[in-house]
Amino acid sequence: MASGDEKPQQSTRRVIIAIDESEQAEQALLYYIRELHRPDNDVLLLHSAEPPFVTSHQGMVLSGESWDKMMEAEKNRVKKLEQKFAAKMTEHKVPGHIRAVFCARAGEAIVDVAKEEHAMIVVMGTRGMGTIRRTMLGSVSDYVVHHAHCPVLVVRH
Repeated sequence: MASGDEKPQQSTRRVIIAIDESEQAEQALLYYIRELHRPDNDVLLLHSAEPPFVTSHQGMVLSGESWDKMMEAEKNRVKKLEQKFAAKMTEHKVPGHIRAVFCARAGEAIVDVAKEEHAMIVVMGTRGMGTIRRTMLGSVSDYVVHHAHCPVLVVRH
């Protein structure tokens, strides 16, 4: 008897690979392809794009047209990133798709999408910050490791 709390049956395993402009993200993808990929995995490359940063002073004088230009520039940057990673996937004959979400906190976005997509695992790179810097600034990988509902593989360069 189903309790309602069970995950839907999937014939494929959803794998989320967090991507950004860093070399570490590219290395995480390549590690996944070399060591973990299986033909029945469903790969989702996830990019958490941040909305343009505007100081409170800029916000007071920023026109709607200026904001639209900033958002368009960010969307173009995301599109280039998606094209780069799509080419890597094609090159290695790994099917999958890419999703970008706009969120001010990348870790939260990754955790939310992993849960929503019933991910089997999240694969991500690490920037290798030191203990003090990570404590002061926070770490996306640290957040995901501690809050994700599924295993998280942090690939060190």
